[in-house]
Amino acid sequence: MLNQYAHLPLLISAGLTTIVFAFLIVVKARKTAKVSFVFFLSLLSVISGLVITYLLKDPVFLYLMLTLASLLMTPYAILKALQKKEDRTKKGSSANNNTLIQQRMNIVYEDQDISLLDVNRQFINIMAESFNNPQGLTPLLDSYGKKIMELTHADGVLSVVLDDFEDILNVKNLSGKFIPPYEIPENVPHKEQRVEMNMRYMQFPLKGNIFGEVLNGKVPVMINEPSKDSRIFQNKDEDFLKCGAYIFIPLYVNDRAVGVLGLSKNPINGDFTEQEFDSAKRLGEFVASAIMSTSIHNEIVDRFSLAKEGEIATNVQKSLVPAKLPAIPGLSIGTVFNPAENICGDYYDVMVSRKDRISFVMADVTGKSLNSMNVMLQLRAMLRLIINTTQTAGTILSWANRGIASENNTIDHFASVALLIYDSVNNKIQYASGGTNPIFIYSAETNTVKEISGIQEPIGVEKSTEYTDNEISVKSGDIVITCTDGLIEALNGDGHQYTKANLEKVIIANHSSDGKEIANKIKNDVKKFCGSAAQHDDQSLMVIKIK
Repeated sequence: MLNQYAHLPLLISAGLTTIVFAFLIVVKARKTAKVSFVFFLSLLSVISGLVITYLLKDPVFLYLMLTLASLLMTPYAILKALQKKEDRTKKGSSANNNTLIQQRMNIVYEDQDISLLDVNRQFINIMAESFNNPQGLTPLLDSYGKKIMELTHADGVLSVVLDDFEDILNVKNLSGKFIPPYEIPENVPHKEQRVEMNMRYMQFPLKGNIFGEVLNGKVPVMINEPSKDSRIFQNKDEDFLKCGAYIFIPLYVNDRAVGVLGLSKNPINGDFTEQEFDSAKRLGEFVASAIMSTSIHNEIVDRFSLAKEGEIATNVQKSLVPAKLPAIPGLSIGTVFNPAENICGDYYDVMVSRKDRISFVMADVTGKSLNSMNVMLQLRAMLRLIINTTQTAGTILSWANRGIASENNTIDHFASVALLIYDSVNNKIQYASGGTNPIFIYSAETNTVKEISGIQEPIGVEKSTEYTDNEISVKSGDIVITCTDGLIEALNGDGHQYTKANLEKVIIANHSSDGKEIANKIKNDVKKFCGSAAQHDDQSLMVIKIK
């Protein structure tokens, strides 16, 4: 009963937010207080997120809209927090008061007067448009760079961003003519186009250059005499390489390093002024916030896309597993198939060609989502085709490997495969394996379990790999077991693995049961061992008991 009212708070919140929105419109119309358009955009984002989430019963859109509302408010809040306080006269005409208010709202230049609110609006619009641009950060910084050149009278702007995984600053944007303050590599000719092209792909360590030192120092610097600053390197005497004035702004958001914004002037255009330096520092706050916000947005979108891909792949994966095992005289078969969430990996198959050729496959494809699913589909199709021939198990895996290795251009997607071919006429099992899927046999005669699979490369790694043929005779009461490593390596709350030893204990303790019962016993034992600990890999098992 409660579930049908679970989303009712969404409608209530949407209604209350709409009322606030309406009152703000009244305030704006009556001019009783100043209300920024940013508040209207933020409220609209929240309202749309609440309503659509209620209709779709999916919170993802709400998360995206709340993120957008935060992105809209952040630059405005930063701007207001950093806005300088001007002295006011205690008394004066209304014209003087208006002038003081206007001065507090503006960045003032000798030849232009641009409202901070207008700059805020322009930058937010640029940021919002970048969310729908597949190129992401690059066009955003390109637009910002051109606007910064306009507002600071710089001749060039260079944006370098800190790599998420390495201590390296990567150039992400070059606008105008930025004069390199670092030593140009020896292999780059001192020609304007070649230098500019090289600069667009430069990487800077966090030490030994002006960008790294400014980022580590966390203090903006203005250098109007580069010849007297040891951090600036002068490259020979070409006119286009002569250093002029520089401004370097470290980009941080909540003490988290983002990158560095560099501005340069041609020597003939003079120095940067204190007003331009102050403006560059304020604009740097916009750039830092935009880079961080865009990165967060892209991460959310990537995770959402990956989740959707994983959902599709998982559905396809489940459809590949036999819905019902065939009834095979002389055999009792049991299986376990427990896929982890949004992971496309395991599949098993049972193929009956004739009495002397009953084939069993246990496969585990590495990776996630649609790429690994593609490898799985190729592998399954090849095995089903080749198994109907008279080739041995090792030859079949070798042929399949050549096909997968030829088609698979992404080396992080390969497969561990165990292939067993049962000959009920001669009571023999021929087998071959590649990768991590083990094969065990329980001997009814000795009441022991032994691992019989060897170690060979997975399918798809090396095209020239040849897989070994093996054969073993079986008797009534013997049990053959194969599984994926997700079952053996299942973790409990303390981080301990289930292990092969525990698997062997369950097999020996329940050897008198049929294949299905043994599989269920193993499944329950793994579940009991793991408890509530989350599993991050598929768990698959096949038990084949000889009657």
